[in-house]
Amino acid sequence: MRRLSANYIFTTKQNPLKNGIVELSDSGTVLNVIDTKGQLAESRNLEFYNGVIVPGFVNTHCHLELSDLKGKIEQGKGLPDFIESVFYYKRSKKTTDTHKAIDLQDFLMQKNGIVAVGDICNTTDTIETKKKSKIYYHTFVEAMGLENRADEIIKKNLELKQRFIHNKLPASIVYHAPYSVSKDLFQKITELAISDQSVLSIHNQESDSENEMFISATGHLISKLKSLGINLNHWSKTKINSLQSILEYLPKENHILLVHNTYSSEDDLQMASAYFKNLFWCLCPSSNRYIENRLPAIDLFTKYSDRVTLGTDSLASNYSLSILEEMKLIQKEFSQIAFNELLQWATMNGAKALKIDQQYGSIEKGKAPGVNLISHFDFKNMKLTPESEVKTLI
Repeated sequence: MRRLSANYIFTTKQNPLKNGIVELSDSGTVLNVIDTKGQLAESRNLEFYNGVIVPGFVNTHCHLELSDLKGKIEQGKGLPDFIESVFYYKRSKKTTDTHKAIDLQDFLMQKNGIVAVGDICNTTDTIETKKKSKIYYHTFVEAMGLENRADEIIKKNLELKQRFIHNKLPASIVYHAPYSVSKDLFQKITELAISDQSVLSIHNQESDSENEMFISATGHLISKLKSLGINLNHWSKTKINSLQSILEYLPKENHILLVHNTYSSEDDLQMASAYFKNLFWCLCPSSNRYIENRLPAIDLFTKYSDRVTLGTDSLASNYSLSILEEMKLIQKEFSQIAFNELLQWATMNGAKALKIDQQYGSIEKGKAPGVNLISHFDFKNMKLTPESEVKTLI
């Protein structure tokens, strides 16, 4: 058994415990959480750390298979040009460097205190890494296609999904984005999701040109799709923005992650939150800044704070796969958001979104959530500092 203590313990289920104690089994299961009322006495086998103890982080949006793209895509060119760069990358021949990069980033995510990941996949490249990883992965097998061949696309994605399931890796088929999925394909993915009660994910309003495409069939995104040879003959504008255009095609009951939301308005948040029963808003601020030179209006999301999660996206659009760095960026730009609220986004909300909160997301008896230490913490203001670092204790 291990007994851990720190200046504060943030369990995410109660107020921070000053000089609290967490007792854990050798396998990492929480046996007890002790509120010392701030009065910590010396005791046998107690490990005390300067900093704050928090649960393991949950990264609800990642593209691990793009790990060999670090620094290869120019920053600040906007989503349409980013899509073009990734499109040509996927057509290029993979090398052993791809798998080495995937292994490295899985290791670094563990080192950065991440215990669970919602990971987007279009290939089998990550299977071997995930099989041996300590991280819990839910693989989102991403479907896309605007042409009239939904059955063919679904068949291919079912085969890919089965490769993950065969290796005992949870997986579900999900939509890529509003602008890349036909009505028939939306319907077939939704039918599968309802039948399987699966977790869903979709990129949402990552670019203003996405909304422009749906409203008026103009803009940089639609021009770029055409230049890439994507057939838009079966697609037509809706005269409303992209999120409003797809609501009817998504199931109301399933857990759904709307990812990025860089150009989502207050009306969008209110409408979607009222429409869906289990909707989660995933924010990937470092990626948004990398691609679009813009952050979402994150202060708007605090009204729905129990449904906000955090993601890193990929190394094609980020410098690291670190949830702590995402938290630090949000705190820097939106200083009014309290640390304990950010922590909820980084832990418990993500666990709920992926339907794994019976084990992850909070430090409470019976769970094995992973235990992180955040050092260089500002105790006066109860905030992260630019120097804050994370260390995994369990």
